[in-house]
Amino acid sequence: MTGHGAATAVSPTSITFILSSIIFVVTFALILTEKVHRTVIGMFGACVMVTAGIFLHFYSPGEALRCIDFNTIGLLLGMMTIVAILEGTGAFQYLAIVSAKKTKGDPWMLVVVLGTITTLVSLILDNVTTVVLIAPVTIIIAKILKIPAGPTLMSEALLSDTGGVATLVGDPPNIMIGSAAPFTFND
Repeated sequence: MTGHGAATAVSPTSITFILSSIIFVVTFALILTEKVHRTVIGMFGACVMVTAGIFLHFYSPGEALRCIDFNTIGLLLGMMTIVAILEGTGAFQYLAIVSAKKTKGDPWMLVVVLGTITTLVSLILDNVTTVVLIAPVTIIIAKILKIPAGPTLMSEALLSDTGGVATLVGDPPNIMIGSAAPFTFND
């Protein structure tokens, strides 16, 4: 009915969209507050979305389960494990310190060498993890050499993206695309 004072019908599809949007926006807002760790909030939001979908019949439990990309999750967990092990050994810090010694404190050579290391590491690890591991060492080296860390950090951030785009494991979106499409690591 569309007359004066008549209620417009709300379709189940629009209710699904509205509820999903509310859950998403609330989850995102809670992540932005940073009062609780974003991983906890993200998992909670995902659970609320799945629960709402099942109970309100947006989708079945089987459909919800099929939407989870276990290949991506497994690969990310594996990479995080490798990074945790390598971080404990100090391998990334060692690479950065050796680089600083080899460049004899030349700021431009330091940018080139640390940028190259960042790109190469980003080929096999996701780019955010690479920068998180190498940036603190870069800052320490810059303080020791009394040079600004900004240019080196900017080059590392940009080059980690470049390295991350080059392989299927260099960035989470690449992993998802590679998992959904019939690509292998060498494609």
